[in-house]
Amino acid sequence: MKIALISLGCSKNLVDSEIMLGFLDKCGFQLTENPALADIVIVNTCAFIKEAKEEAIDTICGFLELKKQGKIKKVIVAGCLAQRYQKELPDLLHDVDGFINPGSIDRVEAVVKAALREQRVFAKAKEKHYFYKDYTPRIPLTPKHFSYVKIADGCNNCCSYCVIPSIRGAYQSRPIESIIKEISHLVQSGVKEVNLISQDSSFYGRDIYKKNSLGILLKEITKIESLRWIRILYMHPKHLDIRLMEVIAHEPKICKYIDLPIQHINDKILELMRRKVTEAKIRKLIYAIRENIPNVVLRTSLIVGFPQETDEIFEQLYNFIKEIEFDRLGVFKYSAEENTQAWRIKGHVPENIKKKRLNKIMLLQRKITAKKNKQLIGREFDVLMEEVKGNNGIGRTQFDAPEVDGVVYVKGGNMRAGDMARVLIEESVFYDLIGEKI
Repeated sequence: MKIALISLGCSKNLVDSEIMLGFLDKCGFQLTENPALADIVIVNTCAFIKEAKEEAIDTICGFLELKKQGKIKKVIVAGCLAQRYQKELPDLLHDVDGFINPGSIDRVEAVVKAALREQRVFAKAKEKHYFYKDYTPRIPLTPKHFSYVKIADGCNNCCSYCVIPSIRGAYQSRPIESIIKEISHLVQSGVKEVNLISQDSSFYGRDIYKKNSLGILLKEITKIESLRWIRILYMHPKHLDIRLMEVIAHEPKICKYIDLPIQHINDKILELMRRKVTEAKIRKLIYAIRENIPNVVLRTSLIVGFPQETDEIFEQLYNFIKEIEFDRLGVFKYSAEENTQAWRIKGHVPENIKKKRLNKIMLLQRKITAKKNKQLIGREFDVLMEEVKGNNGIGRTQFDAPEVDGVVYVKGGNMRAGDMARVLIEESVFYDLIGEKI
């Protein structure tokens, strides 16, 4: 039996997908990247916002149609959608052959084998997430030169709009020793860049070490030879402190890249969001980051159209972005999710206004990024090559996270995917750069 796995959603979900593939490979199933060649398709789903749920359902229904046509034999649904709607999905998707919630990904073999016996199993666990170890089998879905490493799962922040704590449970950090062993194995296999991920990386260690321990973890990771870049993703503004900034600033292997999702800047909206920060604190933090980490690149994410966001409040957010000039920025339209506190807040914003606000901010950010990129012309950077064709390639600087930020188009021969090339920037095109290998 050939099995294909489709991974939807965030990088944290991707790690879960890699682990499920690892278990399936270990027990002898043949894996394929092409669903058209598969007998069994597993869809690892996201259920964070409306668009993610729609994508998950559309993907599942597409494979169920192929099953109906006899082109595949079984369809199994895993991940956050299975957890969030565990009561409803078995009846709504009655042709699905099995379900796996995030806490039960280690039972993927049992669910597949049950489906082959025509038994429909919903694998559930007491824990809402699977706590993987450094020796847990894993088949990478990323290129050989970079990897995501989940340093924790779950979340304690309980923002009013967010369903993650109800899906993934409370925050749980992995021990430093396990993370170090995992990264050491990855580096031995050729990984040059690790991206540390969790729902709130700046909260790391408070549950098991009783204090903010991300700086301690980072110092241990820097000792691993042959590792070139360490990138930290998803840091809540409430938990990022000056000691962590100093570690990032002084350790050469740590990318000078701060991923700081502020979500909004208006104090009323921040309070309704339960973000536990204010405009004043956000401003102070941004100034401190730029002061303490030379040449830092600052990325943020925003939510527009949150309940009670008036035109005046939105303009405050717009003007703040115009003033601060984030280097990287993403925007989401507020998604009203049932069983969240924000769901019950009065004053919801019409969808067409949300869309206009999102487009207005992204147009502004496009201009900001274009201006900042022009300032890079004539400078040299190390570029990690992602793909190479002939004498040309595409790569990233330390200031660009995989899959979400811009790229560098590189001219020059004698390059391979995974190489670290020194590149002179010659042009900029909106979010991307063009350069030549030195």
